[in-house]
Amino acid sequence: MKNVKTTRTYKKCLLTQSGSVSHKLSVSVDVRMGHTLFGALGLFSLNILLYCGHAQDVPQPVLTVSPSWTSPGDSVTLTCSVEPPSAGWRFFWYKAVPDMSSTYNYYTFKLLAGGTTGTEQDSYILHGQTHTAGYKCRAGRGDPVSYTQYSGVKFVWSGGVNPAASLTVSPHRLQHFSTESLSLICEGNSTEWRVMKVDEDGYVSSCSYWGEMTGSTCNTTRASSGVYWCESETQFSNAANITIHRGDVILVSPVRPVTEGHSVTLGCKLRTENLLYNVDFYKNNTLIPNPARGELLISAVTKSDEGFYKCRGRKSPQGLE
Repeated sequence: MKNVKTTRTYKKCLLTQSGSVSHKLSVSVDVRMGHTLFGALGLFSLNILLYCGHAQDVPQPVLTVSPSWTSPGDSVTLTCSVEPPSAGWRFFWYKAVPDMSSTYNYYTFKLLAGGTTGTEQDSYILHGQTHTAGYKCRAGRGDPVSYTQYSGVKFVWSGGVNPAASLTVSPHRLQHFSTESLSLICEGNSTEWRVMKVDEDGYVSSCSYWGEMTGSTCNTTRASSGVYWCESETQFSNAANITIHRGDVILVSPVRPVTEGHSVTLGCKLRTENLLYNVDFYKNNTLIPNPARGELLISAVTKSDEGFYKCRGRKSPQGLE
């Protein structure tokens, strides 16, 4: 957990900008039914809080989402926790709406349907989640109602295709060398797009800070590991977990999710060559018998294929994998 805070005083109020970060880092590849996880996962929350008098005693709830990565149709549970726990709270749930006019406060938040009176339960189930989305919560009690602060925003990620908003990565893989140029292309039912990123330190930013947005394409030579997606005024695209390597070899794997019954091919790429051909592949650190040696083909993915995959040159030192 990392917190970044800057403050300034104005009259008798304290304006605090706080960023809360939670992240998990993995440089392996996790092939799962319905979606594929690669690289660094990160979540970032940003709140602008205005304190006056004794308002600093107002609690800030913590929002959690489960699962944070979904397959199409999954149910997602939002949980809003207030510390210290006490009775009488009602909970209010909000969904992020991209604000394309802002270069810093990226979202406004809209109450979820039926949420004007809040819920007695501290959890809220979203049925049939299909696309990437952001959420926050707060709690209130009493008459008149006394509210907590807002929680940080939490994202529910989806790698699935959304015809209304789609992210394409070029080169078409999820692992890239640090010296490579990267293009992130937005397509769908909009004329205005921005590409967003949550990096491995948890910071959320748009392409304008680390690349150049031209029309619907973000081009960058300064990409970092993290979660990338496209946004329009009304839509979030599929998300992609991109890993940037400073080493000499990467695993070549597809951007789109791996789903049951479909095939997937994994390759091994050296920085100075297109593909390595004298290669061994490992699943959960166990060598996979693979006569082709140059690539690993899984012809029809099943649940038994779930796991972490890596590649290694057969004559390479241990670190070159």
